[in-house]
Amino acid sequence: MKILVVDDELVSRKKMKMIMDCLGECEAVECGQDAISAYQDAWERWSPFDLITLDILMPEMNGTEVLSTIRKIESEKNIPADKRVKIFMVTSHSDKDTILTCVQAGCDDFITKPFDKDTVFKKLQGKGFKEKNNAARNAGIKESPSQTDPVETKDEILTDIISRFKQGDIDLPSLPRIHQKFSELVARGANLQEIAELLKQDAGISSKLISISNSSYYRGVVENKTLDQAIGRLGLETTRQTVNAISNRGLYVADNKKYLEIVEALWEHSLSCAYASQMIVETLNLKFRDDVFTMGLFHDIGKLMLVRVVAEIEKKADKGSEIDSISLFRTMDSYHGKTGSVLLKRWGFSDRYVLVAQHHDDIRNAGEVFEELKVIYCANLLVKSIGYGQSEPLEEDLAVNEVARELGLDSEKISSVREKVEAQMEELKQYLE
Repeated sequence: MKILVVDDELVSRKKMKMIMDCLGECEAVECGQDAISAYQDAWERWSPFDLITLDILMPEMNGTEVLSTIRKIESEKNIPADKRVKIFMVTSHSDKDTILTCVQAGCDDFITKPFDKDTVFKKLQGKGFKEKNNAARNAGIKESPSQTDPVETKDEILTDIISRFKQGDIDLPSLPRIHQKFSELVARGANLQEIAELLKQDAGISSKLISISNSSYYRGVVENKTLDQAIGRLGLETTRQTVNAISNRGLYVADNKKYLEIVEALWEHSLSCAYASQMIVETLNLKFRDDVFTMGLFHDIGKLMLVRVVAEIEKKADKGSEIDSISLFRTMDSYHGKTGSVLLKRWGFSDRYVLVAQHHDDIRNAGEVFEELKVIYCANLLVKSIGYGQSEPLEEDLAVNEVARELGLDSEKISSVREKVEAQMEELKQYLE
């Protein structure tokens, strides 16, 4: 277990750290700003905290503000509510208003000063924490062997993923052939007839394109019956985007039911982000050389890659070494940007596609914040707020977001994009399954 102790009082901070040192790896800081930095740094190092003890009364940034900031970061990272870091507020007061505020902000429990080892351990046990055997014995708490979690084995598996990835030992999937061929034709200025001849080689794609062209979203007066008619109605740009979506849908597969739901949620989120990116571009009348639809489609490809790697490694491990959901989500959130950028480089995408995959969640850490990156960043937040690929919608008012304002997205335009994305997903998602 990894723990962060936050307290501006030296004596209290040292006392809590001594107690927590018995439970696992413990770090202590003396102010709210340092707590936020430590929390974010832990994610960057791919080693997030499991527990934070947080003093309420601190100068400059109090415990309640730190709590709210951490919960907001978790929401932005799409961490399910039941998998977030446990936060125990530490207070010498029994003020009901303060306690209510902290509960509403998302704390898990309270530790009242003065505290000792026994009271702290009992609090932790009540919240489901499983202490190390020696710590449990020192506290007089019995721990059955069945409660022991194979943490070391799981950590070895996750460490193995990082090591193999950095060494280039992971077998990366190939970009679908039809996607490559289509892009090559478009790049050399092929006409619709040449493109139709290519697509006719894939009966599945041809059939879906015809069906999509006859959907209520694109339907014309006469029903299309041939691929040529479908491409003529959809146009080159929409045809290309749709082919990209159809061909890459095949990457989102999982043999294990445990991962199937995660993979399906990733597909829904990626597809909706692609549509939202395109809608933002059209709404703002932006012109780019690169295709933001495909950028949106691939922005989270690193998460898919990591799920596939974890599933493959688990197949070769014993049953007791299965990776729990929280570890998987943390792996995806902390490492997917770099993973996605490596994969897109391997596939031959330009630097801007690579940077979008790497920085769409932490745009302010990107060396260059270009307009396409801003579009994907906003599209990503927008579809999260709708709930695509989420266990629950992200609470995000895009209208007050600094990046959205820089792009020129106001409340009216955001509402318009949202409605169009929902309409497209409702009508077209069925054809892309």
